[in-house]
This record gives sequence, structure tokens and C-alpha cells, in this order.
Amino acid sequence: MDDRPGLRSVVVDCRDPARLARFWADTLGWAVQAYDDDDLAWLAARGLTPETDPSVGVIPPESFLPTLWFNRVPEPKVGKVRIHMDVNVPDASGIDRLVGLGARVLEPNPGGERWTIMTDPEGNEFCGFPLDAEGGTQE
Repeated sequence: MDDRPGLRSVVVDCRDPARLARFWADTLGWAVQAYDDDDLAWLAARGLTPETDPSVGVIPPESFLPTLWFNRVPEPKVGKVRIHMDVNVPDASGIDRLVGLGARVLEPNPGGERWTIMTDPEGNEFCGFPLDAEGGTQE
């Protein structure tokens, strides 16, 4: 076991954890955490289902990457979030794919830059970076 400090997870407060988890899993090519029989029994005992689970995880394909957790909170998002995710997409059509998943474009290529400022289905800001622009390097 590695006992060095590291980033364990990124937690996003939201209104609909299952929906947002599916969006981010599809966006990143990761997987929504599967439910086993014990998980389903725990949820059922509380009158919940995977669709109404108040905390849904998105599992990365590599164990060294952090898990994303989407936790239900009662209050709506207010104002700009001070931290956001940047995601790589293969090319400009990747931005369109994210829109098809439920994202919204806020500002394409701000100030002539190559990324696009977007929001997820609940209004959390993130940036989409087409890798085919400027040699495919991320800034």
C-alpha cells in the first residue's frame, strides 16, 4: 500500500446525483459505480433506488485517478464555482458531443483561445479542450 498523500476524490454538490454522474461518466469515458446486492438492499431499506441515491460515484479507468462523487444537496448552485474541470476532447466535434450529452456552451474560444467554456447539466462550469488544436498539447 502506498501511504503517500494523494488526491482521493473530487466531490461535486448537486441536485440530481444520478443524472450528473451519468453525464460525467459519458463525458470522461469512465463508469458510474455499479451497485451490488448489498448496495441495493441498503438503498431499498431507506426507500431509495440507484436513481434516487444521494451519493453516486464515477469510477476512473485507472486506480491512480480520483473517483468523482456527486452528492445531493438541498440548495441550488449560486454564483461561479471557484474550481472547475478541464476535459480533453479529440477535436471540435467533441464539443458537440458534450452538448448532446447535456452540456451547454457558455463561451466558445474565449479571447481567441482554443478551449470552450461550458456547463454541465446543473450549471457547473468546465472547459472543453480539442486536442487537435495547436498540436494537441494541453495548457
